Amino acid sequence: MKLTAFQSEKGDCLLLTSNDKACRILIDGGMRAAYKTFVAPALGALGTNHEALDLVYVSHIDQDHISGVLQLLDDMVAWRVHDFQVKHGNPTHPEPESHRPPNVKAVWHNAFNEIVEDDNNAISDLLAANSAILSGASDPELRKLALDQHELATSVPEAIKLSHRIGADQLGIPLNQDFAGKLAFVRANEAPPPPIQLGSLEISIIGPFEADLDRLRQDWNHWIKDNKEALAKIRKQAQRDAERLGTSDARSLLDLHIAQAQQLGDRSKVTPPNLASLMLLIEENGKSLLLTGDGHWQDILKGLGFQCKLNNAGQIHLNVLKVQHHGAENNINEEFVSKVTADHYVFCGNGEHENPDLRALTAVIDSRIGHVPFLATNSQASSPFKLWFNSSESASKKPEAKLHMRKVKELLKKREAESGGRLSFEFLEGTTPSFEVAI
Repeated sequence: MKLTAFQSEKGDCLLLTSNDKACRILIDGGMRAAYKTFVAPALGALGTNHEALDLVYVSHIDQDHISGVLQLLDDMVAWRVHDFQVKHGNPTHPEPESHRPPNVKAVWHNAFNEIVEDDNNAISDLLAANSAILSGASDPELRKLALDQHELATSVPEAIKLSHRIGADQLGIPLNQDFAGKLAFVRANEAPPPPIQLGSLEISIIGPFEADLDRLRQDWNHWIKDNKEALAKIRKQAQRDAERLGTSDARSLLDLHIAQAQQLGDRSKVTPPNLASLMLLIEENGKSLLLTGDGHWQDILKGLGFQCKLNNAGQIHLNVLKVQHHGAENNINEEFVSKVTADHYVFCGNGEHENPDLRALTAVIDSRIGHVPFLATNSQASSPFKLWFNSSESASKKPEAKLHMRKVKELLKKREAESGGRLSFEFLEGTTPSFEVAI
């Protein structure tokens, strides 16, 4: 196998190619602008050679995973319109400005409207309203919550658009055909199914579990109910204060009601790590790649255990681990990295939101060259390992992101020097579009 990781701003975008080059999987799409710059030319080369993407796998609905996939689908629509025009008597129809994308044979994606019954876009509307209120808070944690909810408010309609794009009335791309067109998840009350065969690739689903999807659905239902009530209360009180003070500037009074705004839902209920990432273990000829989306370490271990991929000590060694949620500290811990080790650790993140997190990086490195109690004990843990980053200080755009990526590199240089040659690393610098990991 060969894994190509693209610059994708703060998101994920990877391309997996089987050893015989007969099968290709696009893994998420990153942000739309990065897709146009770094990914579309590479996929355009496949399209020019009449090669296809056998599968587009969208781990979950978050914008930094799904936006680039939407751009791919929009490009497919534009080129289909052009080809139709040329074929039906309009040879001067202008070619689309985008690269001609490859054909897409199938999509795996747990569609938002299949997971949650959204009543007239209630969720995205409420997220946007919450974001507007919380953005006026003086507490930085609440302002960060506002940003999270704003991004998710954008992601929900994008996820719905993706479902429409691939539908029979537009591109007609089969959705979850390996799961009878339904949601893809682990059925814990059944024996582990055989891997799904895609050419020479064997794919095991390790998450989400059916119970996770059921819990997510219930959480969203409670969140909608609570938020409708809380938003109405805040708005009503703010309006009363505005009238009492003889001003129409209700926003200037919102800080008085931030305490009420905290009723707007637990952050853990509305942020991407809890949106039930579709997670895969892909194997070919004894080689392994773990794709984790924005999943949580406990769910990853649970899924690997269900699929009987852990040894008697609850451990696994992989050729490549795509580290979950851009290396965020809330999704990884010392226990996880001591049990799941790899020859190559791939981090997708450009420093925004301080991802990859320095504590997460330290945990990974310590699991290989650190000290007990979290030093990995499997037989491969003493072998050399490499950390890969699909961005860098020079590739990041925002000053705070640049600063964070500088700190990441400084940490890696320090730990490399003390590793005795076992640790190495690589960053995508400047406008370098991608790197390749041979598996």
